[in-house]
Amino acid sequence: MNLLNRYVPLVVWVVVVSTIIFIPLRIIGYGFLPTDDALRHAAKTISGKSWQQILVMRDDFPIDPSPGWQKILEWAHEVNGGDAESLVIFSVVALMLLVMLCGLPWFRRPEAWLAALFIAVVFVPACSTRFARGRPYLVTDAVLITILFLWSGWEKDRPRRAAILFTPLLVAASAWIHGSWYLLCLPGAAILLAGYWRPAFVYGGCWLAGSVLGCGLTGHPFGFLFQSVRHMFGVFGDFVVNRQLEPELHPGDGATAAVLAVAALLLWRAFVFGWSVRVWLNPIFMMMALGWLLGLKMQRFWWDFGTPAFIVWVALELQAHFERQTIFDSARRLGITLVLAAGVYLAFTSDRDGRWTENLTTEYFSPDNPDAAGWLPGKGGIIYNSDMDVFFETFFKNPTADWKYILGFESGWMRPDDLEVLRKVQWNFDDPRAFEPWVHEMRPQDRMIIRGGGQPQIPELQWHYVGSGLWVGRLPPK
Repeated sequence: MNLLNRYVPLVVWVVVVSTIIFIPLRIIGYGFLPTDDALRHAAKTISGKSWQQILVMRDDFPIDPSPGWQKILEWAHEVNGGDAESLVIFSVVALMLLVMLCGLPWFRRPEAWLAALFIAVVFVPACSTRFARGRPYLVTDAVLITILFLWSGWEKDRPRRAAILFTPLLVAASAWIHGSWYLLCLPGAAILLAGYWRPAFVYGGCWLAGSVLGCGLTGHPFGFLFQSVRHMFGVFGDFVVNRQLEPELHPGDGATAAVLAVAALLLWRAFVFGWSVRVWLNPIFMMMALGWLLGLKMQRFWWDFGTPAFIVWVALELQAHFERQTIFDSARRLGITLVLAAGVYLAFTSDRDGRWTENLTTEYFSPDNPDAAGWLPGKGGIIYNSDMDVFFETFFKNPTADWKYILGFESGWMRPDDLEVLRKVQWNFDDPRAFEPWVHEMRPQDRMIIRGGGQPQIPELQWHYVGSGLWVGRLPPK
């Protein structure tokens, strides 16, 4: 028995790390592919084109908004080759592992991190699919988690030297890879709300230094900085109702289940350890609360800032209970870890509501689709689309095709006249008159693609159904 106990801590680490590694591998094993930005990042790498060659867009966004991530994908493609799908698989696995493993080095009891992931996937179900998106915002999530550990637990109101040294590098990496450098000012606000004035100002300096460094890595330090700000405002520009925004930008529902979980853990701590104001008056809790509050306006704040902080806070709380109630090298500790591992694995990998297999039935508009024969755009053509998913799916399957898209991954990048048409379409999609300006612009090599249950009522165009709810329209031959 003593010999078994000797290896319990090592086995616990092996179980925790192995479980996390097998989760994205199992998800990919279903044949899962995300449906949004991961597709266009991979396709752009294969295409070798700039966004100006892919989209019909404004002239004042000349720089890729995620230059570092595109460079990483280019490196991966040079090393391993493959097609766009292989790059998407790489993106999903690598980024999911990054965000799910980055917290482990900070724990004496890694099973606490596993337990926090289990609680997160049960009480914040969206985190399972958010972690599997294969998008570079997950780098910012991992950076946030690391920053929260670096900037908590100090003494005498002074941040650690490691925090001051590594924070600018982490912010720079996030700025270069993801592009949303401005969002990482939020941990500084959380530090300030926790009552740590001096560390908050020090963090602000680190954030500023890292942002400048990250923008400099793009090769266009000032241009990238100003473009990022324009991009941020462009996301919310010229809309009247929420349905004109992407779903992740809609207001959140208050995450009631997560709030109840936090309340239960606070009561448990008060019962076991007694009450201390520092349980909630600390940067991690404040980041969670700030993310929740901002999430009432836009749910992405909760998903990308509140939820990572929620996982960190829950894990630290559970670690305190585990250290009190389970012996470091006991068989009971190993048993608890195995149960948690099974729960996390099943919670993340179960194909609930077809979340990991829904894409398998997608019929893409490409030469491989027999129903698309003769209906693909001509050389130099334009695809007029009001649905971003049409762009993601079609560009993913046709990365080297010689045509452009009127709407890409960001409506704020559209030409003003085209954006006005899009907003009218989104205002009343059932009214075919909203498409008239685009119909009048179309040339024989152009196509209009509309997703719907029936043939669009636009008689100026010929229509053909190509699957997955997609109707393709073109000008009648003369």
